[in-house]
Amino acid sequence: MKIHYSYKLFSFLSILLWSFTHSFAQVGINTTTPRTTLEVGGDLRVSESLEIGTLNPLVDADTSTFLIQNNSNYIKSLDVSNPTGAALGYIQEYVITNPELDWVRDFNTGIDSKDYVLIVLSASYDLELKISTSSNAVDNSSLPYTATFIQGNKWHIIADYPMVANKDTSAIGTWTITTLIFSKDLSKQLGSLNIPMLNASTGSALSPIID
Repeated sequence: MKIHYSYKLFSFLSILLWSFTHSFAQVGINTTTPRTTLEVGGDLRVSESLEIGTLNPLVDADTSTFLIQNNSNYIKSLDVSNPTGAALGYIQEYVITNPELDWVRDFNTGIDSKDYVLIVLSASYDLELKISTSSNAVDNSSLPYTATFIQGNKWHIIADYPMVANKDTSAIGTWTITTLIFSKDLSKQLGSLNIPMLNASTGSALSPIID
């Protein structure tokens, strides 16, 4: 009986020790060297919700990376520090040299308007200008006008100083136009909202699109 009891005790302690050891061990699936509590060397599918207990905050030295779910329900990383990869937005500077005086009537960027949105952030022109001598412009001033528009499913840029022109008409001027480009896949597209003003100068939305 003593031998049998000692064997039972030994078996119990062995199982307890094994359970304790493996409770705190690192488990690997398709890998023999797991680096965390659980590491899966392959695809992982979660059919229900996934809860993350702790997310460490970013610090200045970290590279910002986003997790994006694609059309196949795969989670992929979006590394915005990669200059050749996808990003949430792109900053593109266009340096347009030797236009017709200060006028860029139509510059085709070639960017597909079905996939991207293009916004002008800033614009500058490097030559001295003079006000037009026409009777309706002598007492006026002029502000630079830059905008984007869609033509043939491509984004175009227009730039001009209305009612002014280069002081030296033989000089070659340069527009520097900085734009923001972002993908429609990574932003919510609300579509067009028609606002009938009924010949009034003020108005308000019936309801906010975001509240």
